[in-house]
Amino acid sequence: MSIRTRLILLMLGLMTAVSTVLLVLFLHNELGSISGAARDRNLRVLLSMAEVCRESGGPGKSAAYRYFKSFIKTPETMMVSCADARGAVFLNERYNTPYYRPSRYLPGSFRPPATGNWVTVEDNGIEILKASIETAAPGRGRVSARVDFSTQSLYQKIEESLRSSLRRFAFVLSAAFAIGCLGALIITRVVAAPIQALSAGAKMIGAGRFAHRIPVTRRDEMGRLAAEFNEMADRLARSEEMKRDLTSSITHDLRSPVTGIGLCADMVEALAAKKEHARIPEQLVSVREHLQRLNLFIDSLLEVARIDSGKAALSPRPVDLEEIADRAVRSFRPYAAARGLQLELIVSGELPDIEGDPERLYQVVSNLVGNALKFTDSGGVQVFVVAEDGGQKVRVADTGIGIPAGELGRIFEKFYRIRPAGREQPSARQGTGLGLFIAGFIAEQHGGRIEVESEPGKGSVFTFVLPAGRKDDGR
Repeated sequence: MSIRTRLILLMLGLMTAVSTVLLVLFLHNELGSISGAARDRNLRVLLSMAEVCRESGGPGKSAAYRYFKSFIKTPETMMVSCADARGAVFLNERYNTPYYRPSRYLPGSFRPPATGNWVTVEDNGIEILKASIETAAPGRGRVSARVDFSTQSLYQKIEESLRSSLRRFAFVLSAAFAIGCLGALIITRVVAAPIQALSAGAKMIGAGRFAHRIPVTRRDEMGRLAAEFNEMADRLARSEEMKRDLTSSITHDLRSPVTGIGLCADMVEALAAKKEHARIPEQLVSVREHLQRLNLFIDSLLEVARIDSGKAALSPRPVDLEEIADRAVRSFRPYAAARGLQLELIVSGELPDIEGDPERLYQVVSNLVGNALKFTDSGGVQVFVVAEDGGQKVRVADTGIGIPAGELGRIFEKFYRIRPAGREQPSARQGTGLGLFIAGFIAEQHGGRIEVESEPGKGSVFTFVLPAGRKDDGR
């Protein structure tokens, strides 16, 4: 069952329940109102008859009685009479003789007025409501006015009035229910349409169509949900792109050293066949270089696996960040000299004591220095170690090609590699896309951060900020 059908059934159920409650309340209130009107009408009849008895001298001799007979009596009035203080009847006339017919809708009870005496009796199976009241008549003393009402006629009158009111209420309620049903269809369509769009979008995303987006045309919760869905689709698209890059990266980074090792092996075999053994060590050096490159890539993958599993723990102890930076600079000086680049280390001021994992900190600094040299064609790289705000920071500034503004937010993502101006870098600059991701994670482990400033064509500045006295949190 679709969510729209469920919403429609829910709203129809609610409208039915509300309509039932309204109907019950209407019947209760209308019955009370009609019964009260009947009670007041019968009381007026009794009081009018009391006036007739006070002024009447006999049947047909009173203008008041003629007026009463023409205008005041009601269909349920059976008989009227007047009696003096001794009980002698001086006016008595019957209007209606009811026949027995049980009520179909209302119970056989009637709440009489508080004025006068009202007594219900049965006469040959017919229920009669006898009402009487005393009044003072000139020349007669106290007289008693009596009126007999047919309760059956009274109930039938109430039923007729109730049925008439019920028909009007049913018409209004039916119209309201029809409008409510139309509103329910509109509301469920408004609510269900974006949900159905989300469902269709999720199905398309699940089928691999990551470029699909849901139009955001509303500003309510559904609009925000659609926007979040589109953001999720963007993340999935980036993840898919990252997966493709990972496959390409692994293929390239594994194939290149393996191919180099294979070529060196072929060369060694050829040299051995020619008995040119003096040249074999040169090929062995190349094999070792290819193996180091391959091991570096494997180590990076293992490091990422440890990070993802939460097992990349630190071994904190007092460290000298100047010594770590000097070690990284010395390791890259031959590479910088071979490319004709300057590589300087500048230490400013006295550095405060810090705690950290020396090997992991070295991994961060060497990654920043290596990246700076890799993307610098002329000029050089300067490494600054300075004290700031009770901590230390390492700034690596280069005169390289820079990073486009649109890529600055992604350079710390896993497997992301910079593509200036949308072009692939030469193979010498194509890394694994893991170095900055690992460096950023290590910085966060030490309670620090890595900041970057860059402008295409003018170089980049990476700043590794490390607070003083920061200890490992046990991750």
